[in-house]
Parts: sequence; structure tokens; C-alpha cells
Amino acid sequence: MHVQHLVPNCIQRNKTLTALLQLPPCVAGRFDMLTLLSTTTIKRTAPVFCSHTQHRSLQCVMSANQASLVLLCYRQKPSASAASLLQQHTTLKVSDTAGPVNLVDVHSAAGDQSSVQFDHTQYFSHLPQQTELGSTLLAASQLQSTQTLLQDNTAIIPDNTVCIAYKQVGGKGRGGNRWESPAGCLMFSLFKRVSITGANIPFVQYIATLAIVQAVQQLTKDRLQGHSMDIKIKWPNDVYSKNLKIGGILCHSTYRSKEFQVVIGVGLNLDNSEPTRCVNDLLRQRHEELQLQTDVQTISREELLACILTNLETLLSTLTAQGFGPLQEAYLNAWLHTNQKVTLLEDGNKEVALTIKGLTEYGYLLAVDTQGTAFALHPDGNSLDFFQGLIRHKLPS
Repeated sequence: MHVQHLVPNCIQRNKTLTALLQLPPCVAGRFDMLTLLSTTTIKRTAPVFCSHTQHRSLQCVMSANQASLVLLCYRQKPSASAASLLQQHTTLKVSDTAGPVNLVDVHSAAGDQSSVQFDHTQYFSHLPQQTELGSTLLAASQLQSTQTLLQDNTAIIPDNTVCIAYKQVGGKGRGGNRWESPAGCLMFSLFKRVSITGANIPFVQYIATLAIVQAVQQLTKDRLQGHSMDIKIKWPNDVYSKNLKIGGILCHSTYRSKEFQVVIGVGLNLDNSEPTRCVNDLLRQRHEELQLQTDVQTISREELLACILTNLETLLSTLTAQGFGPLQEAYLNAWLHTNQKVTLLEDGNKEVALTIKGLTEYGYLLAVDTQGTAFALHPDGNSLDFFQGLIRHKLPS
């Protein structure tokens, strides 16, 4: 098979391409390739919620000498790997801070959960006993980035660890963008080792966004007597409501020892009415529209996180065992784009009208022109908005 069928143009120019011949094409924009000690790292990036340009007055920047406290939380007792982590490490190294992050057992004398503004007891009460994702929890009041903390410590933290912060002041976004997220957002990252084929790893970001939408809808229906609200996926990894972004994800995958080490970062606006809209405002608005007689119960970060991880574990199990095929219908039902009209500019000013119909087997957008000819659409790797930089490739008849 020719190399150009495996990866997009932005990767073909990379000198380390020979290490990637067994990997599928990228479906989430630009990939940065790093070959370190025979390890191929693939970075997929998407913005989380609040950028510096949107929140210039945000007063939550950490000083260079400020030490962060991270509580390690668990159900009744720590797993063997979590116990080992506590025994061997009192700090976690994080590359984007001036010093290490202090690691404290939540059940120790110093482990005051009120200091991190997250109720781990409530969280674990919503997380089913059989759910492994999120069974180890790292909670902090403020971090530069939950994503960086997990990425920098994958060698020592337990599998299925989730890290959550009340405030995040140096979040990672696509193209190296830095994002600030104030209190009121659900901000977390999940570390998971996945034995999955290279062809299926790009779909992890798809099922992560699907898990978010499913969780919000599930908790909404519980509060609105079975009614849902307008929450949809914007391909490939954003969450929208009424044409405004309320959340997004970032996936970082490293292949080592015949498995992928995946860190999935999520930013979702749960309680901030500005600058766009938030989940709980949408819930209250929908409650008023339906004229329900009961009081509306808002969604907590603890319950929403547990619900997202529960759904993601089910989706990830299916993806690992059967691929994306069995999940595609649910994904397409949850996205914005079926029959969406897009116009590509080619050869300068030539306009090409296309209609989106679904996804290709590799996760690209599937579109047809006015004659019914099918094309795969993928990002050019340079545009901030994926739909402003699409490139088409004709599919076999």
C-alpha cells in the first residue's frame, strides 16, 4: 500500500514516517511525530473551553513558587498500584510548573477533600463498582494542566486514573494553544492503557465525545421526565449546543510495548453562563420550556464525571473488541453534520459544493457532490476550524 493512503500530507513530509507505516490516517487535524527510544508519539489536539483571549481578566494564575496539592482518592481502599504510588512517591513531576506537585492520600491527616473542592465520596457513589475507568482519582483545587500531569507521570500512575481540577490555568489545546478554565467547568484527564489496533486508535476521540453527549442526555432525561436537550457533537471532538461550543476534548496517544497509552482530556462548561452557555443553564431553560411542575435539580461535577466514565468504558470495550462499526450509528445520531452542506475552495477561487453523509472507514468525513460522487474529507492541518480547511479525496466507486 502506498504511504499516501496511510497518512495525510502533513505527515508525509515528516522524516520519521517509516515508524508509522502501520498506523491509520489522522482524523483530528495536525499530528506531530516524535520518535523517542523507538516510541512513536501521536498528538491529537482540540481546544477545551476558555482561551486566553476570552478570559484575559481571569485571576487564577499560579505563581512560580506555588506548590499544588493533589489528593489521591479511591473507594474503600487503594488498588495495589495506587498503594504502591503512595508508598514510593510524595510528589509528581510536572513539566509545566516550577516545582513538583505534592501527592497526598485523601484518608491521611493532610487529606482534606474540601481543599480541592471535589467530593470524592459523592463521585464514587455514582461510579458503579464494576467500572474501572476512574477507579483511581487525583483531585486538585488548581493545576496548570490535568493533561500534562498525567502525561508526565504515565510510568508511575495506575491505569484508569482520572485527574480533575477545580481551576486550570495552562490547559493544552490544538496547535499548542494554551487555555484557561475557571471554576464552573468540568475539567479532567483520563489515563488508559489500550490494547487496540492502529486502525482504531483515531476513533477513541470520537467515542470520548459520544460518551460526554450520552452522559449529559442521560442525566438530563432523569431530571426532565424523559425529555432531552440540544447537545450535539461537532466533528471531530467538540461538543456544541445551538451553534455554540460548550466543550471539547484532547487526546494524546503513545505507542509502547504493543499497546497505546492514551490520555484523554475533557473540558466542559457546566456552570458558567458566560462567554457562551453552560449545561446547567440549558437544563434550566429546557425545564421552563417543558413547564414541568417539579423543581429542577442541576447536575454536579461529581455525578457527571462518573456518568461520562461509565459510558466511555462501555464504548471503549466495544471499540477494542469490534471496532467502530457497531458504534457509528450512535455517533452519527449524536452529531451535527448529517446532510450538512459544505463548500470547498480549490485552485484559488473554484467552489465545490458537497453534502456530508457520514464517516469513511478511516474516520474521515464522507461527502458526495451534486453528481453523487463520493469523497473523503480531511483537515488540511493548518486551519483552527476544521471545516475551513477541508481537503477532498475521491473514493473508489
